[in-house]
Amino acid sequence: MDNYPHFVKMDNHSQTTVVVIGGGIAGSEAAWQAACCGADVILYEMRPAVTTGAHTTGLLAEIVGDNSFGVWLSNKAQGLLKRELRQLHSLVLETADKCALPESYELLVDRQQMAATLTNALTEHPRIEIRRQQITELPSSEAVVVASGPLTSQPLARALYRAIGQPYRFFYQSSAPVVRLHNIDDRALVVGSPYDPQRDSGERNCLLDEAGFAAFCVALVEAETTIPDEVNPEELLEHYLPVEIIARRDQRLLQRGPMNPGRLIDPDSGQRPTAVVRLVPENAQGDLWRLAGMGTGLHPDDQQRVLGQLPGLEGLEIVRAGRVVRSVYVPAPAILSRSGRVRDCGGLFLAGQLIGTANYLEAAATGWLAGVNATRWACRQEPALIPPDTMLGSLIRRLTQSEVSSYCPEPVNFGMLPTARGDAGLSKEERRQLQIQKSEAALAEFIAGQGS
Repeated sequence: MDNYPHFVKMDNHSQTTVVVIGGGIAGSEAAWQAACCGADVILYEMRPAVTTGAHTTGLLAEIVGDNSFGVWLSNKAQGLLKRELRQLHSLVLETADKCALPESYELLVDRQQMAATLTNALTEHPRIEIRRQQITELPSSEAVVVASGPLTSQPLARALYRAIGQPYRFFYQSSAPVVRLHNIDDRALVVGSPYDPQRDSGERNCLLDEAGFAAFCVALVEAETTIPDEVNPEELLEHYLPVEIIARRDQRLLQRGPMNPGRLIDPDSGQRPTAVVRLVPENAQGDLWRLAGMGTGLHPDDQQRVLGQLPGLEGLEIVRAGRVVRSVYVPAPAILSRSGRVRDCGGLFLAGQLIGTANYLEAAATGWLAGVNATRWACRQEPALIPPDTMLGSLIRRLTQSEVSSYCPEPVNFGMLPTARGDAGLSKEERRQLQIQKSEAALAEFIAGQGS
């Protein structure tokens, strides 16, 4: 805990309480940061007494979507954000590193191990009290962090609406199936990552030629999806589209997106395959695999039939079917300040996918911000404002300064970072390196400036 107190100058005689609603990724991070800053934290989580329909355990920080925290490489946006969060002592990232599955292009975690580890850490923290109950009204506490996620219960959603006065928005979020392969045919499944074939990767790939890809697309289009026909098109966001919807719109989008073969080569033909289905590790035992990028809302029987026709996957067993859920988020730019606090709402802070973060990595980042600044608010201190030249600062700027009418969940990317001076005539990679250097310098200055 010695690494944390410099973010808040806590009076030795003061007693500060921060209430956190929601024990997911963002709420867990917020609770931990507030406690490590010296606050007494009450963390409310309604599970397991009240379930969401997507969660299956009562563990805190249970991951119900993809088990990925993005690519490792720091010259990628997600990699840079991870580096920044590690420097800020993010509990979620430190735990993800401990629970990481080996040999992958991405930071993949064993979701059960990670949730159990985070639950133990929060339970054992002397300043955190976990209350297993549903919150239907916002507490009157001075500092409150709401991180209830995209599956926020209706009573809490109504209470939050009365506080912020902004209508909710909805989107359909798809997750990919998790499967068990009883007999892995290494002749049919090629080892390696499409993005980095030379890496000693634990990933496997089902390769499809033109005829195989065409047959797979026909099966997708003909299968029955759980998404209603009368769905509002604005609720189908590109980043979360299930594969069957992509196939119906334009099959080439599958080849450029989730089924992109990248730099993989078919060892039999020596040619680049038409498309691939990536299998990434799901647990430490190595017996479960997630079909990366293959989020789907097909009925489970159709998932078994359509995926089971792929070469090398004929004997698959679906352990966790892909699903589509209708998720909620608030128009963050209309209400949120750079500190994570809701403008004109006292000490009310929001974090996580409820404010439109696109994945668990970004949810953890906003949880860090809300936990630290909720504590600073309760201590009558000015907020800690992350420099806009950092990836985290750029994420916060998008969440707070985007055009409200077009705002929707979007992953971090280098386009969010300010353009570095003196980049005229440089290549894309050279410009990116300048942005990374400026980001690193800005974060180091921010951390040093917090004092001790």
